[in-house]
Amino acid sequence: MVEKFEFDSKLKKNLFIMMGVGLLGLIWAFFANGVHDNHSRFWSNILLNTYYFTGMGIFGIFFVSANQLGYSGWITLVKRVYMSLSGFVVVGAVFAAIIVGGVWGGYHNLYEHWSLEANMKELPNVKQAFFNKGFWTARVVIYFTLWILVGKAVISAINAKNIGDQKVYKRSKLMAALWIVVFAVSESFVSWDMVMSQDPHWYSTLFGWYNFASYGCGGFAMAILLVIFLKSRGYLQQVNENHIHDMGKYMFAFSIFWTYLWFSQFMLQWYANLPEDTNYWVKRFDVPTFKFTIFLALTINFAAPLLLFIKRGAKRNLKVAAFIAVLVIFGHYVDFFNMTMFEPNLLPAGQEECCKKGEGKEEKKEAALAGGTVLYAQADAGTAKGTVGKTLVTPEKGSTDANTAEGKSANEAAAQTEGEAKETKSEEAKGGEKVCCAGMGKGECKEHMAACKEGEGKEGEEACGGRQTKASLGLPELLTFVGFLGMFLYMFFNEFSKDSTFNENDPYLKESLRHHVEYA
Repeated sequence: MVEKFEFDSKLKKNLFIMMGVGLLGLIWAFFANGVHDNHSRFWSNILLNTYYFTGMGIFGIFFVSANQLGYSGWITLVKRVYMSLSGFVVVGAVFAAIIVGGVWGGYHNLYEHWSLEANMKELPNVKQAFFNKGFWTARVVIYFTLWILVGKAVISAINAKNIGDQKVYKRSKLMAALWIVVFAVSESFVSWDMVMSQDPHWYSTLFGWYNFASYGCGGFAMAILLVIFLKSRGYLQQVNENHIHDMGKYMFAFSIFWTYLWFSQFMLQWYANLPEDTNYWVKRFDVPTFKFTIFLALTINFAAPLLLFIKRGAKRNLKVAAFIAVLVIFGHYVDFFNMTMFEPNLLPAGQEECCKKGEGKEEKKEAALAGGTVLYAQADAGTAKGTVGKTLVTPEKGSTDANTAEGKSANEAAAQTEGEAKETKSEEAKGGEKVCCAGMGKGECKEHMAACKEGEGKEGEEACGGRQTKASLGLPELLTFVGFLGMFLYMFFNEFSKDSTFNENDPYLKESLRHHVEYA
């Protein structure tokens, strides 16, 4: 009855090919937009995939722990599948360390809203204390340290060979309870620190729950696919359609739960109509790509499971279950894309051309930094925009000398006001040139600004200081996703191959073997 998964060389080779594809995607993303945005597309892809796959990993342990505390028997045959999802957490920790190093070295602009002192001053004092680099780094280190150390302890306790012993079983429940606490706190905090903090002026009080639901959908979908794959390889033959049915029910339920949270977050912020809330949605809806992907995620993650997976028969059909699982994994990837890719890639329009002209100069680095993200509410700051109204007082016909003198005096005052206005406008224009022409010589900047004016008039000049996003859901993103998926699967199979596919000493094994889902 005991079986152990063999991680053969052919499977390893295929996974290494997937990783190679991902490396190609990262290289493509690195050079996609040049240096004008600190390679934001490259760093955003690393953050997106690290966060998504790590979330699946820690959720796998959470789900097993919850069932352990609830005396659940049906899950026994697939416990190790869920627990082995956590194999990627170590890899996630490495990439998280790279992201943290990038913050300290100034190599990316993922968190420039608070990591740069100039932007930090725009935040309330409480947020300044919370988002200083030292405290933020310490929190990230604590999250991954707890996930790795406590996670391994939980897996070891639940998968103990002598789990049938009463003391050992009680210890496994104690460790499961510990993981529930660690997961509940750290999962919420990490969602704030690594995703929501990209725009520190925006916040959602249910953001932790929202991310938890996404972890669950992705984790359940991945577990279903892996169980089906293992069965196709001759493993887990005792796992039948009844187990897949229950796994499918959880995936379906979490999809509905995610939709409830999505609607609650969107509807309440729309209804309240507060600028710090609505800006998050308005600026994404202003970009066709994000307006499309927001509703694409909603369609895949809600409509597809609801319409295609609500029937009992669909949950017991391996092909249908696998198809829906693939959709759900991709759908929640798109959802995290909407959350993580927008802010770092929000740049002054024309900055790319500016930096291209400035390439090869010592100012190249400064140009890249000047093209970094700024708070959305400050998008118009420092740009050449608008016109300053003129107020001239002219004496009425037939007025007295006194009136004429008064009118003259008023005109002189108005002229002075106009002069100050022109000076202010000039300063604003210089601010716009500073943003648009970072890294250029005076002659190049003058030529570039003239081209803006000549091409589109005053609106063209304003566009030089406007905002646009360079984020895209294209081939670099898809290739990078495939690469991270390859790493995730490699770490899963490596973890899964360390022990038997299920614990034959588990006191609930017989219940799992006899598991049958009756009609409601």
